[in-house]
Order: sequence, then structure tokens, then C-alpha cells
Amino acid sequence: MNKKDKVYLANFLFPDKPAGKEISDLMQMAASADRICRLKYCEGEQVQDICLQVHKDVTLIAGIEPSDSFVYRLSDPQKVQRACYYLFNCFEPAEFTVEDVPCLHLSRRRYEELKESAATYSLCFLAECLTAETGDLLQSAQLAKVMKNKTAEGELKLCSRSKEECKLQHAFFIEDTSSGWLLRMSCEAAEDWMVAIPVTKAQICSALYEWVLQTSPVFTPE
Repeated sequence: MNKKDKVYLANFLFPDKPAGKEISDLMQMAASADRICRLKYCEGEQVQDICLQVHKDVTLIAGIEPSDSFVYRLSDPQKVQRACYYLFNCFEPAEFTVEDVPCLHLSRRRYEELKESAATYSLCFLAECLTAETGDLLQSAQLAKVMKNKTAEGELKLCSRSKEECKLQHAFFIEDTSSGWLLRMSCEAAEDWMVAIPVTKAQICSALYEWVLQTSPVFTPE
């Protein structure tokens, strides 16, 4: 990974972090990684902000905050799997499949506007606003419910590297006490689209583990 690639990837993974020693050290470690993920997750008092790096013979999990600095080196697949579930405060293995799942397509910018106003909107009005964007009354009502009553949220930024290209993916995850949604979006600022997929937290964990093993792209095509 040359200097230009490091800067580009650092800007994608850590736009909210100053270009200090911590980020420089993480990018130095990532220079030989095949896949890199920044994962943020918050549920109650549990808060995670880590950089996961998949190298040829080892998976590294590093804390990003200077006050919570650590590096775990995992080579046992079962330990990697447990780590993927632990990072999402989840201990319920599940298969990840999105075949025939009704997805919602909407503007990312409009979703961000509705997200900012969700606390002040009634559930009915929020659902109406989402329906106007998606055209799906039932699923929009379900998404509105989770937006109004979310108990946990996370963010995934992933990079898969090869000699030919560097593929980036970006998504959020939100859930309430009964359901969850994966919200996938473009990594390009000029592109204004989002795909919302109903999933469970356990399915997200399973998909992340499969991505670590390079058997799944994690997210479905837009």
C-alpha cells in the first residue's frame, strides 16, 4: 500500500479522527492486510470502536481510542467468530441470508433528514415520510418503529483489497427490542442512495465473520 492509498483509506475509515500517531500506527499495520474494517457499535453502556484487519495468517482487532488502546491477534477461526459476535454484544449464531427479503430503496440524504427529526416526529408521520420515499407502506412502518425506538446502533466501513482494486462498503445497523435493519449506502459522496434490509443482529455477526473468511461480500448489491 503506497502513501496515497494509505491517505485515501484513512480518510474513508477515520474521517472523524485527527491524523495522529494512533491512526498512523493502525494504517501501518493495515499495509499488509487483505481486508480492513472499522466497526462502531453502541448498546446501552457497551461502546465499541475498533479496527479489524484480516492478514494472511492472523486477524488483528485494535482499539481506536487512545484511552482504550489494545491489539488482539487471533488465528483460531473459532476465536475470530466469537470476537465478531462479541463486538455486537451478540451470542446467538445465525445464518445470514437476504434472498427474497423485501428491501427499501430511498435517498440517503432524505433518510439522514428523517433520522435527525425522528425524535420530534410522531411514529405515524415518520412512517408516512418514509413511505413517500420508498413506496412500501408496511416495511416503512417497521423501519420507522426502529428509528423511533432504537436500542442499539452500529456502523461498518469495510475495505477488501486485491492487486486489481480496493473495494469499499459502508453501512449502518439499527435495532429495537424486536427487529433490526441494515442500511447500506454508497461510499461516494456524489451518489445519493440507500438500501434498507431487515436483518437481525445475529445475522450481521454471521455475515461479518463470513467476510473475514472471504466467503461473503457482507452486503447485497444495490
